[in-house]
Amino acid sequence: MQIAYRYHAHNQASRSVSGIVYAEDTDAAYAKLKRAGLRVARLRFDPIGTLNGISGKFDIRELVRFYRTMGKRLEVGKPMISGMEAAISFTTDPLLINALRLMQQRLMDGAKIADAMHAAGFEERDLNVIRAADATGKQGQAFVRLADDVARAERLRQAISSTFLPMKVLAVVGVVGMYAAMGWMSPTMIRFFAQWSNGQVVHLPPSIVLYNQIALWVTTHKIVAGVLMLGILMLGNAVLKSPLVRKLADYWQNWRMISEKSDHSSAWTSFSLLYDAGGISAYESAAVVRKSCARLDSQDMFHRMDKILRLGVPISVAVSRAGFPHYVVNGVKSAEEGGASLAEGLLSMVADLEQDVEVMTDILKIKITYASQVFGALIVSGFFYVTLYPMYIQIGQKL
Repeated sequence: MQIAYRYHAHNQASRSVSGIVYAEDTDAAYAKLKRAGLRVARLRFDPIGTLNGISGKFDIRELVRFYRTMGKRLEVGKPMISGMEAAISFTTDPLLINALRLMQQRLMDGAKIADAMHAAGFEERDLNVIRAADATGKQGQAFVRLADDVARAERLRQAISSTFLPMKVLAVVGVVGMYAAMGWMSPTMIRFFAQWSNGQVVHLPPSIVLYNQIALWVTTHKIVAGVLMLGILMLGNAVLKSPLVRKLADYWQNWRMISEKSDHSSAWTSFSLLYDAGGISAYESAAVVRKSCARLDSQDMFHRMDKILRLGVPISVAVSRAGFPHYVVNGVKSAEEGGASLAEGLLSMVADLEQDVEVMTDILKIKITYASQVFGALIVSGFFYVTLYPMYIQIGQKL
């Protein structure tokens, strides 16, 4: 979680500056401000700023707009520093505003763009792309391509995330509905039928008896039960995001291919950006990309590729020896043998991977839709069993 701290400091020109910095703790905040070339005079916790930046990540749409605007500005020969104030004024994301102000401060102190981005806390991949492009004068083009890649990756992430949205909604509705049934509906019915039966023994299934006992406890401890229900939802979300569940999910072939190809799509886009920018070798590009991979097997592949490339072999050979999937090996080989540049060939491979992910995601959505219908039917059946079914039993026994 990113915590907001309001600071007062002095820059390298001994001018007083103030603002908000986001960091994990006070030590990280001091280190971040030091990287920005500031000498901190006072630092204090800012609760409002912490709430505003609770997501901990830059707003993707605003980050894309910043990258694209700065890229076009550099392409026409305008200095970046003169456009920073305008970029800040058009930004509403507090985390990005903080980063841009720190970046602006470093640029004013004479730092290079990549070094200023590093001080501001931008992604290592992004600042390495800009640093590599600095040697060839392609920083404007690099910013524009970064904007395209960040936007593409976000579209892909949202498409995959939306696939499981119906199941998530049903899970929340089920838990909240169970809480409402236990806390209000079931106790009322229990009291009504207790009076209606006039003390006669009613024979109910053991599962319903246990449910009624829990419902009576929930009725007398609504706040505690509500906290427990919320805890169940949070625990379920944490379990679904755990490494163990992700590892088990790989046994589902459809999901594994979506996860694997989307990760390689992002990784090879990053590799092509770094390689095309110039000023950075192929093995250095592989080392940088490895850190941004979401899957452990992808990280291992790029790590092996880094070591193999240091032996001086072609990229296609290194990819084959590093154990990449056949579609990556074939794509890199085609890119290396094609008439266009390697970077353009890799982007063509990435476009094919994106199309595959989109098709597989659509297929997965159909399966999830069917599963959601079954899950919803089970939820309705469960409510019927613990609420209306006991009523039919008691009416039958009464008659």
